Amino acid sequence: MFGPVIPAKRKVSPLRDALYAALITFSTSLVGLSIIYFQAREAQMSSVRTELLNLALTTAAQVDGDLHQTLVSPSQAGSPEHLRALAPLVRMHRAAKDVIYVYTCVQRDGRLNWVLDTSYQYRVPGDGTPSKPFPFMMDYRIKDPELMRALNEHVALANTMPVRAEHHSYLSAFAPVYDSKGEFVAILGVDMVLDALDARMASLKRASAVALFVVLALSAVAGFVALRIRKFSAAIVNKLRAARAHAEQNAAAAESASRAKAVFLAMMSHEIRTPMNGMLGVADLLRTMSPNAEQKKLLDILGSSGESLLRIIDDILDFSKIEAERLELRPRPFAIRGLLDELDMLLNAQARTRQVAFVIDADDKLPAAVDGDRQRLSQILLNLGTNAVKFTDRGEVRLVVRLLDESDGKARVEFTMRDTGIGMSAEALTRLFTPFTQVADSRHRGGTGLGLVITQKLVTLMGGEIRVTSVPGKGSSFVFSLELPVAEAAVTAATTQIRRIESLSILVAEDNAVNQTIIEAMLRQLGHRIRMVGTGRAALEALALEPFDLVLMDCNMPEMDGLEATQQLRAGKAGARSSHLPVIALTANAMDGDRERCLAAGMNDFLAKPVTIAALRAAIDRVHLAQKPDRIMSAS
Repeated sequence: MFGPVIPAKRKVSPLRDALYAALITFSTSLVGLSIIYFQAREAQMSSVRTELLNLALTTAAQVDGDLHQTLVSPSQAGSPEHLRALAPLVRMHRAAKDVIYVYTCVQRDGRLNWVLDTSYQYRVPGDGTPSKPFPFMMDYRIKDPELMRALNEHVALANTMPVRAEHHSYLSAFAPVYDSKGEFVAILGVDMVLDALDARMASLKRASAVALFVVLALSAVAGFVALRIRKFSAAIVNKLRAARAHAEQNAAAAESASRAKAVFLAMMSHEIRTPMNGMLGVADLLRTMSPNAEQKKLLDILGSSGESLLRIIDDILDFSKIEAERLELRPRPFAIRGLLDELDMLLNAQARTRQVAFVIDADDKLPAAVDGDRQRLSQILLNLGTNAVKFTDRGEVRLVVRLLDESDGKARVEFTMRDTGIGMSAEALTRLFTPFTQVADSRHRGGTGLGLVITQKLVTLMGGEIRVTSVPGKGSSFVFSLELPVAEAAVTAATTQIRRIESLSILVAEDNAVNQTIIEAMLRQLGHRIRMVGTGRAALEALALEPFDLVLMDCNMPEMDGLEATQQLRAGKAGARSSHLPVIALTANAMDGDRERCLAAGMNDFLAKPVTIAALRAAIDRVHLAQKPDRIMSAS
């Protein structure tokens, strides 16, 4: 998220890295130059060795082998036979540059004898050779390995390595001499000084030294460049580390702010819902006391105002979840017709107050039930419908629901909310889904500017896209489609019999005095008996002493909250008789996850404040009848 990971513990040292770069460059270049030098030297030596060996073979072929065999005694020195046999060697010696000795050698009676020697007739001036020739038929006592091999194996070969003498280094080559019958007679040897090769190798050494100096200079330049680069990169690394640390601090601060915001919103939601429970609860109770028309009108205003305030709170909470990307869908099977009937009842009531018609046009081909988040889909359609009614002064608001396609167990359903209201300009449409922004005509009609933003986010979260068309003075149309898996429709037995539960003994754990009064009045209105306590600990003590049919448990209470009290109840801390008693959460905590936490603690149902008599009755019916279905009484 914040760029490449940079090791925090490794200290960046530009000088050290530059020295490493220079050393590596120099070492690599030195190895390369050494390889080049030795390969060049070997190539030169191989060339000289080949040239000398060819010279020895050519000269050996010119020697008269038959005549050579007649030379067997030192007394034959200077004889015509001796001089005639020596002649081809002398000619080659005179013609060949750098040759210092040309000779023949034989092996007789286990001894080496020097037979022919060109120094008898020709010497190279100043080459360091003796002033007198070697004695004719001289014993040769130096056992040169290549010479001995040539004599024994009758093969042509040359020294593998130069021989270092007092004045020169030289190389020897040997070739066999044969007689007219092809019989081996002697070995001809040619010694060549390597002065020219040494001169060439000296030039190569000087070139290598120059190259080495250049490499050294280049290594120094490479080190300097590496130093500059490493200093630059070190500065960048330090900046990146500082930026990363700053970003991590910002992220931690943002996370802390997000947590603080979530806590604040949860606390504000709880604190607002608690007094709202008193306001709406009183209005709900007063409606059951046969108010006159004027009183009923005032109660309706009180109730609708409180519900509007709750919708604003819910919008702010939803927007906060959307911003934090924590809003999650909870898909479950539900009946589309049931949802549309509920919307018809809610929006028709709003439309009648504005003398506007509200019509639902539903496709007969719609599946009976689909799998999706019914609450969020209802919220989308209710937001669109409420907006349409609010901005329509005459005419109608129409919800059109069509089945576009059904295949592979999925139905694509299109929802269109169309009105004949005031419409919007093209400029207003560009600001329609901007948070906390209202078009000019809507400022006098109320709202937070969040409803459509939340609607768009919810449609996107469900995999759809909302489209808007509008004409000023003629109305607007909001369209979106969703792909919903087709679900099995629940089969319920229709009955016209009115059912009611007999009077129950109910323990209420609630610490707020106003809420105690409201809940007690509602339960007595429903015909139940009540015991009221103010803490979770007091609830456990009461359950251990008295039998009850059901518990209404607030979550936030002093000493021991409702979650812990329920967990201890399930663990048998109030006696085995009460461990399976139905518990309904009655709380002002309405954030995501609150319901799940309550159910995980062992509660059977969940009611968010403010609570109506109808919602309270429905919750009691659900949990009690689920455990004791035989305790149903028909209404007389």
